[in-house]
Amino acid sequence: MQADLFDVVLFGGISLLSALAALWLPGLIWRRVGPGGNDGRPPVLIDAMRRYEFHEGYLVSPIDPNDAFLSPDTDRGAAFGDLTRALAMLHADLPGRLGALARRGEAFVLTGRFGVDALSVAGCSAKGRMVVMVGPAEVGTGREIVDVPVLRAIQAESEDLRHALDLGGAAIWTVDAEGRVIWANAAYLALIDRVAGRAGAEAVWPLPALFGAQVHPRPEPDNPRRCSLSVAQTEPGPEGGTLWFEVTTIERGDGLMFCAAPIDRLVAAETALRNFVQTLSKTFAHLPIGLAIFDKRRELVLFNPALVTLSTLPPQALAGRPRLVDFLDALRDRKRMPEPKDYKGWRDSIAHLEARAEQGTYEDVWALPGGQSLRVMGRPHPDGAVAFMFEDITAEVTLTQQFRGELELHRAVIDAQPGAMAVFAGDGRRVLANRAYRQLWRLPEEAEARPVFLPEAMARWQAACLPSAAASACWGDIRRIAERKAAEPEVRARLVLRDRRCLDLSVAAIAGGAIMVRFEPEGAPACDRAQPLRSVDAEMAPAPGRGAQQAQEAVTRGPAPRAPAPQR
Repeated sequence: MQADLFDVVLFGGISLLSALAALWLPGLIWRRVGPGGNDGRPPVLIDAMRRYEFHEGYLVSPIDPNDAFLSPDTDRGAAFGDLTRALAMLHADLPGRLGALARRGEAFVLTGRFGVDALSVAGCSAKGRMVVMVGPAEVGTGREIVDVPVLRAIQAESEDLRHALDLGGAAIWTVDAEGRVIWANAAYLALIDRVAGRAGAEAVWPLPALFGAQVHPRPEPDNPRRCSLSVAQTEPGPEGGTLWFEVTTIERGDGLMFCAAPIDRLVAAETALRNFVQTLSKTFAHLPIGLAIFDKRRELVLFNPALVTLSTLPPQALAGRPRLVDFLDALRDRKRMPEPKDYKGWRDSIAHLEARAEQGTYEDVWALPGGQSLRVMGRPHPDGAVAFMFEDITAEVTLTQQFRGELELHRAVIDAQPGAMAVFAGDGRRVLANRAYRQLWRLPEEAEARPVFLPEAMARWQAACLPSAAASACWGDIRRIAERKAAEPEVRARLVLRDRRCLDLSVAAIAGGAIMVRFEPEGAPACDRAQPLRSVDAEMAPAPGRGAQQAQEAVTRGPAPRAPAPQR
């Protein structure tokens, strides 16, 4: 009977111990210090969360004698470094996370592995103290053990990240291996409502994949793909239309995470720029001036049909975006620019041309071998671009040459006139004087370079003539004609120079308010008048013979009678 009772008690004790072991042992994680326990201590068990609290780097929490990571005789001032080295074997990121916790108070949670067992390592900082917790990450129910302050910090960080994703404006969503949307931020949900035209409606799972085949195959991380969505127009106004996005993706576990950044303004700006360039191109197409725009790499990016005509280069060559040097070489080969004296000087001139074009100062006339003339101008553009304009000015140059030839012919004809003649414009400025006039009044060559007005010329005439009533009246008449106050459009008078020579002066108003003044020897026959007039600076003594007698008679009889005024 006693033996049976003993067997029953023994069996019950073994059963109880087995039950306790079944409840206790699954929550234990064994840690052997060194292979085979090289410090001589027996294996140590981690049966609960271990807490290490530090204040200014000093360990203030007690050390359990059976602690798996710190020995009882650990120096508390160096305990943080020992703990870091002991935990480094659990996870490769732990040393860095512990360092960030010590320097900046950054909280963290990591799960490390020792064999098949999982350890949870967490760290946080509050009120000047650092806390590091190590314990089993798995229990029989499959739940992880997390310290409450760490859990709250994780939850706060999760909320901050969620708000940041919502404030960014980009639509972000995650798909699983089958392509089903399993998570999305607020921007993606709002985009679903805009596409479906049901603003404010609650999302219905599973969420639709908005971009569908546009993201298959998936975009590369460094190569965003431009995608578009058609938005329903639920009310009058410009709300409806097409939305544009740049979609990128990254791998996340077995699925993918997508990010669609809105680029509506960028697309609108590109469209406006494209329309503007097309408008400019249409405008440039009708310009007779050849236009060539080179970008900052000096490649031809824009030209008009007039450039094809003036350069005689084929459109295919210009459309191939030639460089500036190659473009000018092609012009030289086709004799569409002046032939350089030497090739080295030609290359130097190209560099000089480019530099002056960047400064906006290049302007030159190219005289082509065939007789054609081109005006070439270089102007800088934004972003380092340079524009060259080629204008055919052959007609203008020819007309200028003809006009210059006619002027020279007219000047030669006027210089061949026997009398001294000058013309004064309506503002009193002398615009023309023949050779006889310059010789008579001894005008220096440099005097032609500065403007001379009628009062100055009259002062010179008066100084060279003897004073008389006829001369005074003549000067007054000239002033009235110049001021357009004279009733008579022409004045004639006889002047006596200080060398006793007589001159017939005639002043007449001509077209445009100008005045023509002529000085001729008095009473001389045509053959004598063809002789050049002597200078007023000749000898001042009276000439013997008839010259003195004529001067005396001129002074005695006064001014010559004026011509009758024309009938109005």
